Amino acid sequence: MSGILYGIGVGVGDPENITLKAVNCIKESDIICLPKKEKSECRAFNIAKNAVPEIEEKETLSFDFEMIKDKDALKTIHQEIFETVKKLIEDGEKVAFLTIGDPCVYSTFSYIVGLAKEEGIEVKIISGINSFTASAARLGISLCDGDEELHIISDTKDIKEALKLPGTKVIMKCVRSMPFIKECLSEHEKECAENGKRMEVYAVSECGLSGEKLYFGTEELPDDANYMMTITVKEK
Repeated sequence: MSGILYGIGVGVGDPENITLKAVNCIKESDIICLPKKEKSECRAFNIAKNAVPEIEEKETLSFDFEMIKDKDALKTIHQEIFETVKKLIEDGEKVAFLTIGDPCVYSTFSYIVGLAKEEGIEVKIISGINSFTASAARLGISLCDGDEELHIISDTKDIKEALKLPGTKVIMKCVRSMPFIKECLSEHEKECAENGKRMEVYAVSECGLSGEKLYFGTEELPDDANYMMTITVKEK
């Protein structure tokens, strides 16, 4: 087995934010795997092609990573995808799996890398800029200073308790829960005021893309959000 599997983070939108290492790995790869059934609709591919035009000349494989909660069904889907990738690597191919943001943060690639390591397949992960650092940079704010803690919240059903954590809170995966999130933020803001604190809320949607929008304060947040929205909550 002489092939290799790359997990390449392409950032969240701006192709100028893709690392040189990611660019070189894409150029060196034989086959590009995409986490979307339709190539033209794959955000990761569209970001990458603006930084590495050569990617359009490469063979691509598109996989449909369904967002379902059935763990057994998910396991079956991931195993099927892995078996396809494994065969290519056994044939000596250099396979690059593109992901939005960073491959180590809530990435579709994480499901594949575990299976690959179990089989002794060589895996190299290429970091990319993730949504919460990209959003903070776009807003011109610091996520944490001194001994402040940083908490990444991905399961909004427990958001009320999560908002009580000290330090900065980043809320991801907002697409299906915006009304509930806004309600929780409003309640927590009142609690902060009662305790002599000021809560600051920021959000970025489609960071680095043409449809990018910035929001300041809970009241500005939309009632519906797209997949690529990140909310940052700070207390003073």
